[in-house]
This record gives sequence, structure tokens and C-alpha cells, in this order.
Amino acid sequence: MKNTSIKFSASKIILIAIIIILAVGVGYYIYSDLIEPESTTVVDSNKNQPDLDRPINFYIDIPEQAKSIYKNKIEELEKQLKNNPDFFNGWLDLGALRQEIGDYEIAKEYWEYAGKIRPQNSTSFNNLGFLYGYYLKDIKKAEENYLKAIENGPNMVYIYRNLFEFYRDVLNDNTKAKNILQKGIELNPDTSQDLKYLLDNM
Repeated sequence: MKNTSIKFSASKIILIAIIIILAVGVGYYIYSDLIEPESTTVVDSNKNQPDLDRPINFYIDIPEQAKSIYKNKIEELEKQLKNNPDFFNGWLDLGALRQEIGDYEIAKEYWEYAGKIRPQNSTSFNNLGFLYGYYLKDIKKAEENYLKAIENGPNMVYIYRNLFEFYRDVLNDNTKAKNILQKGIELNPDTSQDLKYLLDNM
């Protein structure tokens, strides 16, 4: 019997993966306010609002079909935000899409604005910590944003893990890495099993 298995090219596999990512929420490190309740503190969303009419440039290698998907998604979110600049999750998602196409400076601007209109949220600051630490290579701002995220969301265990990885892998500082795990475990004794595992295996 002939082997009738279907073979996919690498580009098709990448395209399928991108479509799945976009469908489920534009980024594995993005946590929406469906998980983290949105802060009740709201700042005037019309003040210093980022420009939503900038060109969509792709700075990383993405299949042409995927570019069209990204472009449509970005334009859709931009339209929603023009109508409702207080749409917090819209700024989070738009920043994530911009980061995924390699447009890091605009992603930074959108997440910083999300932090201005919801200064007590933890998600935008966590995302900025990741962006500064791994892409913009600004160590000081990365740490500041991760710590702000923890200050705003001390029960968000994933942020302690993210900061631990930043300390361990970027700063090569095992002392800080250990301390942040211990802090997360102390403040979240019932939900920090993965932090305990990381600490036990340092």
C-alpha cells in the first residue's frame, strides 16, 4: 500500500502556526484582563493618545499570506481604538501584533499607553518587561517594568516566573532569580507550585 501521508512545506507549517496564534490571542506571553481583572483606575484616554495611522512595516521574515492576516488584524484593532481609545485589551493586542512583526518601538508605545490609562494593571508592564529585556535590550527598564507588574499584580504567579527567567538568562544573576521565586512563593503559597519546582531545581 502506498504511503498517502500529506507533506507540508515549512512555509505552510509556519503560516498555519501564525493563524492559530492570531486566532487564540496574538501571543503566548499576553494575559488579557479576562484572567487579570481590569483596574478600576482609569485615566483620560484622549490624552497623548498614540498615532494609529502609521504604516504597517514587517521587520521579520513572515510568509506573504500571513502578512495579509496581520495587516487586517492590526487595521481592525486600530479602527476599534479610534472609536474607543479606552479599549484596554485593544492596546494590549495591538502592541502584541506590532511586536510579532518586529515593530518593537510601536509595540512599546502602545503598551506604555495601556499602562497610562490603566496604571494599576500588571499585564502591560509585564509585556514591557519582556520587550525591553529580550528585544530592546534595556536591562534597567526591563527590570523596572517587571517589578511594577508584580507590584500591581502580586497574585499573578506567571510574572514572578517571567522575572525569574529574565534574572537567570539575561542578567545571569542567580541571587536575584532565587529571591524573586521566594517572594512569589511567600505571597502565593497555594498557587506557586511551578515556582517551588524552579526554586528546588536551581
